[in-house]
Amino acid sequence: MACIYLVRHGSTEWNERQLWQGVVDTELSEKGRIQAKAIARFLKGKEISKIFSSPMRRAFETAGIIAQEIGYKWDIVTDFRLRECEIRLWNGKNFEQVLSDHHDVFNEWRTNLFSNVEGAESLGSVQERMYNFLQEIVVHYPNENVIIVSHAIALRMLIAKVLGLMPPAHLNFGLDNASLSCLVAKDGNLRVKFLNVTSEDFPLLSQF
Repeated sequence: MACIYLVRHGSTEWNERQLWQGVVDTELSEKGRIQAKAIARFLKGKEISKIFSSPMRRAFETAGIIAQEIGYKWDIVTDFRLRECEIRLWNGKNFEQVLSDHHDVFNEWRTNLFSNVEGAESLGSVQERMYNFLQEIVVHYPNENVIIVSHAIALRMLIAKVLGLMPPAHLNFGLDNASLSCLVAKDGNLRVKFLNVTSEDFPLLSQF
């Protein structure tokens, strides 16, 4: 069964400092580059038809490392819909600072799919653009393995849509840096085959 591999980009210095980065165009750290190579080792030999990526540097660099390591010979396709959520209101802050400085609006944003918070794209908007992209992939690449490299919030909202989860239930699972998740389409329906698998767990997924 073909797999739509969802990859969260490798680690950045902002990730390692636990800072919100949104659409700040950070690049991979050395740790993140090593993580991307680990993903590639798992994906090598999977007959990947297409690699899609957010245009943001940390995602595109992750996609580029994967492409090089697996011998992918075509262009990586970037799509603006795969970018991270715009959260300029709390960019550069850690979780504790966000709660301290923006407690009420932050809770409104993360628990209401259709929040209207200035300086923070609604989760519903993120989910809509991500799911629209996914539907196109399902139509144009049936029975083919594809890779989508994106970001934590964007991918979490996409997976929440597939699972039928409404905020705040999307917070019941995490997506680590350089993690792999897999969606499969069967009989017109999408389902999650595995979720948030990192390099430590790759040996357990040999059957996939």
